[in-house]
Amino acid sequence: MNKNHKNKRKGFTLLEILLVIAAIGILAAIVLVAINPTRQIAQVRNAQRRSDINAIYKALEQYLIDNKTYPTDITDSKKVICDTGSKTTADTLAPIDCTGKADLRVLVPTYIAAIPKDPSGGVYEVYRNPANNRIGIEAPDSELGQNIAINIITTIPTPEELIQAQITAGTLVPTATQQLVEGRLVYKNNEGTQTYIDPATTTRTCPTGYIAVPGNSMYGTSDFCVAKYEMKAVAISAPTVGLTSPNTYHNTPFDSISNLTTPTTSANGRAIASIASGFPIAEIDQPTSADYCANQNTVSGASLISNAEWMTIARNIEAQLSNWTTGTAASSAIGIGGLYRGHTDKATDLGEYKFLVAGDDNNGYIGTGQSGFSIERRTHTLSNGEIIWDLSGNVMEYTSDTIMGVDKPNNGLANQWQEWTTITNFGTLSYDLTRPSNNTWNSTQNMGKYYTGELTGGPWVLIRGGWIDSDIAGIFALEITDPAGIAWIRGFRCVVR
Repeated sequence: MNKNHKNKRKGFTLLEILLVIAAIGILAAIVLVAINPTRQIAQVRNAQRRSDINAIYKALEQYLIDNKTYPTDITDSKKVICDTGSKTTADTLAPIDCTGKADLRVLVPTYIAAIPKDPSGGVYEVYRNPANNRIGIEAPDSELGQNIAINIITTIPTPEELIQAQITAGTLVPTATQQLVEGRLVYKNNEGTQTYIDPATTTRTCPTGYIAVPGNSMYGTSDFCVAKYEMKAVAISAPTVGLTSPNTYHNTPFDSISNLTTPTTSANGRAIASIASGFPIAEIDQPTSADYCANQNTVSGASLISNAEWMTIARNIEAQLSNWTTGTAASSAIGIGGLYRGHTDKATDLGEYKFLVAGDDNNGYIGTGQSGFSIERRTHTLSNGEIIWDLSGNVMEYTSDTIMGVDKPNNGLANQWQEWTTITNFGTLSYDLTRPSNNTWNSTQNMGKYYTGELTGGPWVLIRGGWIDSDIAGIFALEITDPAGIAWIRGFRCVVR
C-alpha cells in the first residue's frame, strides 16, 4: 500500500520575528538604563578628581612642613590652579601665562610628580582659609551633583581627623619636636612623621575674667574659654573684689565660701569669680567645686574644667618659647631648661603657707618673693597671646574627670610621687591625656610629678597643676585621689564651652 508522505516545515511568521526583536530591544534598553554608561563614566571621573585634589593637598602640606609657608600664589581667595602643560618641573618653568591663577610648579617633582588636571578638561581651585590657615581645594567641574572638595567641611579626613585615628589606634605619641608653622602647631611623633595638631588662634569671645583657648582635635576640644585666674570668692555686692577675709590658717577665704549657697538676694551672699584680687578658694571638694562653677558663678554657663581641656592648655603652653627658660632670658629655648612653674617655694608669712593674689600680666613674679627672672613666674602665654595665671603652683585644681582605682596609671605603686619618665602604663588613660609631649621631660624641666593614692575602689578624681611644693608642681602635675577629700592645697578653675 502506498502512502503519501508530506514534508511539513514550520517557520517563524513575520509577526513573531517582530515581537522577538521588540522584546530584545526592550531588554537592551532596560540593561542600558541599569548600567548607564554615562553615569559610570562620570563616577570614574569624579573618583579621579578626588584622587587629584587629595594628591595636591598632601603635596602642599608637605611643602609647608619643609618651607614653613605655602606657595606664594595661594591666597585667601579662590584661584584656578594653573594648567602648566607638559613642562611641570619646578626647575624647568615653561613660559606659561598663569596670571590670576595659582602656579604650583614649585611642588614638582619633590612633592608631586606633576600637577593633576581635571579629567574632563575642567579646573581645580585652591585657596587658604584666613581664619585657620587651612588649605581648601575644590573640583568645581565635578559631575552628578557631587561636591568634591578638601577644606574645613569635608568628608575626606583632615590632618586632625587622621591624628585622632592614630591616637585611638595607639600609633601616635607626640614627642620632642614641635613648632608653630603658619599659626598651626606641628608635632613630630615617634615614627618620625610630622602632623598638624591644632590652630594657634581663635576668634572665640569670652566673658570678663576668662580667656580664649584654641581647641585641639587630639583631645576633641573646640575653642573654649577658661578662667584666667584660680576661682576666688567675692561678695555679691562687690563681684570684682576678691575676698581676703576672714583669713584662715592657709590664707584662703574658706570661712566665706560657706555663704556661697546663700540666695543672691542676701546682703551676705557670696559668689565665685575669675579675678586677680583675693585668695584662691581652697579647702573644697570636687563636687562642690563643680556646683560652684555651674550655679554660684558670676558667669553663666560655666562648668568645672575637664582633663582634656587642661591638657589642651598645657600642650599649647609647652609649645611657646616664651614659657621656657634656661636661667637667662636670652638663652631660652623649647626643651632646654624648663617651663615656668609658678609660686612653688613655700613662701611663708608668720609661719603660714600663703596663697598670693595675682597681679599685672607684665609682672608674673608678683607675690613670689622674686623681683626678676625666676622659675617662679606665675604666668604662661598661649599661642594666641592670651595669658593665664597660676596653672602651675599655688593650689592644685580639680578637673571633672574621675577614674577607678584599678584603671589608674602605674597601678601598684600607691601613695607616692613619681616622675613622668617612670610611668610604664597608663591604665585607661593614655600618654597624651596625662603628660608632656616629650617622653624625656620630667620635674627637671618643671613638668611636675604624678601621684596616685590608694590602689582600689573609686572613682578617684584627677587633680592637676601641683601646689606650692617645689618639684611636685608643674602644668602637667597630676594627682589621683578622693573627690570628696578636702585639703587646703586644692582649688579649682571653671570653663565656658
